[in-house]
Amino acid sequence: MTISNEYGSGALDIAQRAADALGYEYVDRQLPVVVAKRLRVTPEAVEANEDATETLGERILTGLERATPELAEASAIEPFDRQLLHAVQQAVGEYAARGNAVIVGRGASAILGARPSVVRVFVHAPRDWRIAHVVESMRCTRAVAEAELDRVDRARCAYIRQWYGLAFGDVRNYDLCVDSSRLGPSAGASCIVSAVSV
Repeated sequence: MTISNEYGSGALDIAQRAADALGYEYVDRQLPVVVAKRLRVTPEAVEANEDATETLGERILTGLERATPELAEASAIEPFDRQLLHAVQQAVGEYAARGNAVIVGRGASAILGARPSVVRVFVHAPRDWRIAHVVESMRCTRAVAEAELDRVDRARCAYIRQWYGLAFGDVRNYDLCVDSSRLGPSAGASCIVSAVSV
């Protein structure tokens, strides 16, 4: 099973509860560690790259740099973001192949795609609810919560669009959508468990 989510929706709690109820492995924080070992970098470098998005100007400059003849040899080396993508895809595929896992984020639903053995879940909530949740859980101001929510939402949308050509949060890409503001952690997890048990 994969769990995609809007930032601040409380999806991690829901995912952990669903994994516990099903007796599945909960796969979240260990993915950056596995990927970091493969790439010989720190898990922090992996997470920083996942949360960052290039601006249009940065993408244009990178493209021009790779087209410059004197940089041709350097551009033959696969860029870190593409290496990271391949390492994440490989790690997600390995966890999925072992079965009985709840894989959170990292584009896992797009990596695995629609298949009978995978239930793809999207956890969402209204923006104001998510902001309030971030303020409460992170003990920060509303302005900080709004800025972080907008940054992460933009990054996730750009990541899924850039690497998989999909619209983040498009209901057609999931088997089950859960509004955490209406259901809460317990009922949200129960919905997921029911979907998996069908």
